[in-house]
Amino acid sequence: MLFTASDLHTGKSSISQRKIKNSLKPVICIPYLSTKTFEFKSFIFQQIALLILSLPSTNTGSGYQYPDGQLVVDSALAVGVHYFTPGGTVVVSLPNTTLLAPDFKIHASRKLGKLALSTDGNTEQLIDNLTQRLHSSSLWPVVVTCPADGIIKHDPTNWDTRNDDVHSSYVLVTMQHKDWQDQAVYSLREQIQNLETIPAWNSRARFVIMLLAEVTNAREVAKDVLQELWQWQIMNVVVLLPASNINSKMHIVLVYTWFPYQSPSGLCGELRDSVHINSWILDEEGGRFLKTSPLYPQKVPYNLNSCPIRASTFEFYPFVICDKRLGIGTNTSITDGLEIQLMQCIAEGMNMTLILRIPPGDERGGIQLENGTWTGLRADIVNGKADITFASLLSKLEDHLIFDDTISYFTDRFTWFVARAKPYPRWLGMARVFDPMTWLVGFLVIILASIFTRILLSFKTIRHNEVPGNYWRFSVCLSSMWAVFLGEGVPIMPCSLPLRSFFLCMIIYSLAVNTVFQTFFTSYVVNPGLLHQISNVDELVQSDLVYAFYYVLDKFFTADFLHKLEPRVQCEPFKCLDYVATQDNYATFCGRALLAYIVDELVKQEGKHEIYAFQEDSFQLHSVMLMPKGSHLLDRINVVMTHIVEAGLPNQFLKSILDARRIEAGILALQDLTDEYSALSLNHLQGSFFFLLMGLALSLGMFLFELLKICK
Repeated sequence: MLFTASDLHTGKSSISQRKIKNSLKPVICIPYLSTKTFEFKSFIFQQIALLILSLPSTNTGSGYQYPDGQLVVDSALAVGVHYFTPGGTVVVSLPNTTLLAPDFKIHASRKLGKLALSTDGNTEQLIDNLTQRLHSSSLWPVVVTCPADGIIKHDPTNWDTRNDDVHSSYVLVTMQHKDWQDQAVYSLREQIQNLETIPAWNSRARFVIMLLAEVTNAREVAKDVLQELWQWQIMNVVVLLPASNINSKMHIVLVYTWFPYQSPSGLCGELRDSVHINSWILDEEGGRFLKTSPLYPQKVPYNLNSCPIRASTFEFYPFVICDKRLGIGTNTSITDGLEIQLMQCIAEGMNMTLILRIPPGDERGGIQLENGTWTGLRADIVNGKADITFASLLSKLEDHLIFDDTISYFTDRFTWFVARAKPYPRWLGMARVFDPMTWLVGFLVIILASIFTRILLSFKTIRHNEVPGNYWRFSVCLSSMWAVFLGEGVPIMPCSLPLRSFFLCMIIYSLAVNTVFQTFFTSYVVNPGLLHQISNVDELVQSDLVYAFYYVLDKFFTADFLHKLEPRVQCEPFKCLDYVATQDNYATFCGRALLAYIVDELVKQEGKHEIYAFQEDSFQLHSVMLMPKGSHLLDRINVVMTHIVEAGLPNQFLKSILDARRIEAGILALQDLTDEYSALSLNHLQGSFFFLLMGLALSLGMFLFELLKICK
């Protein structure tokens, strides 16, 4: 299948001006098969394609039996058959001659004139030959593109969900002349800038660089090409250069690459020299590689020989812990933390030297400003000051599109935090033993018992055995029932059996109620309890609290829910928690790990109160580390990080940090510890004295009322 650049994006780069001949045959589509069947079919197709592509070209021209350009084309096709992923998209990038120097274009035209096979231009002949044979192999979808005169950069945040294709291989065509060595590098630069505008761009794909003309110093030319590609983190690349023909019966293409961490080719990611890894030979027996060694070996070894890895981070408990005694915001102040221990394990597993850095400013994660610059940790990645950044950075789509993110290594539970409800006034301790309805029923029982006693005295048999009836007035009955309820004596003992039986029932009832009351009364006097606590989201949005949380979390809420969270204050999580611990009308949203670390120190400060966390979690968010797009260390770090996560080390790191924190807080609190029993002071018993004063005031009022009545 053959595509052009317009199939990938519109207006991002120009469509190749070359026309693909109509002689191209349609692709044989492979239906969906089982894994084993598909692998067998792919193997058969590879063998057939290898036979087709290995056939020597019959093109001749100007006395050249096999021109250099055609030789490189055949070797590139052989590389594709052996190393390109079947079914993966292959991108053929062509040079734009309008971007080259005039003298170089004249020389390129003369050089390609040796083919003399096309009236429309010999460049088209090479391109047609390359694309036709790639197409005829039926192994890959093929995309042909070339740079535009004006390249428009692709916005990575414009994510097209309709196409998730990622290029698996690239073939870049360029030309080289001994007098214009910079032109080949310039042509490659323009092509890479064009390819970057395609959303499916993949710097980790396998690259083949074709130089269509013989060069005098192949190693230096390959080094210049590899150095240019390394600026885009392109590492899996081979450079094909035709060698001088010593034997007319044998044609050779030199294959160059480099190894970033293997001397003498590279040192800690710095290119020192290109490596002649293999050669492609064409003779009477056909085309073949001279060696059996792979052209795309693993470029990042397991042992990186103490090469440095630069990490930017920011103080964020308990992931990154700094000691202020060693300096505020300095690189040497970093002492501990979950992510620090994790990064040290990664550096040790890869045998790298960890170099930590705290960027200037107060911005932790960083944002992109209107002028295109970045702030915070992300600025260090964009500006090339860090190989990796971390500070409890949450996994989100924007970072995934702009940067490379590692696998998630820690999952934090996020919920709402509000101020702990205020305690009940101590004078209400007595009243809180029973709820209002129970108190009401208790008083109604006393009144009904008084009425029932008065009714019993209306019977003659009962009244005959009692004191004079005029004494058992309703007021006396009421005071007697109240005395029984309080466990006090009554003014007159009942004599008749019915009245005594009823009094006995009231005594038993009062004893049960008093026992319960006295049991809970002491508890409520010591600990009066808390007023109503906001404990769920429904109560939260209906309250008049101020919502303070980090702007990064906006991505995880719906627009309607964010609209309900007004008024709103944006702040760092630690500052937001400080607001909640200081003021009663604030609520914040953050992870439980942060609160678990700072809560002991935070609430013990003067003027602070306790923080209440909702029982239910709103959601869980994953922490990742960010790296530059196309970083060659990503896969290796992910492998080491996977082993660490599967071993459960991140959770163990957090547990040890929190345990040490609690031990420290407990030692500091020993000075304030007193006996677990506390004496009941006037403050504890203020409720009893309050009701006593109420009773005295009421009795005094009644006494004065009776005096006034008697005087009248």
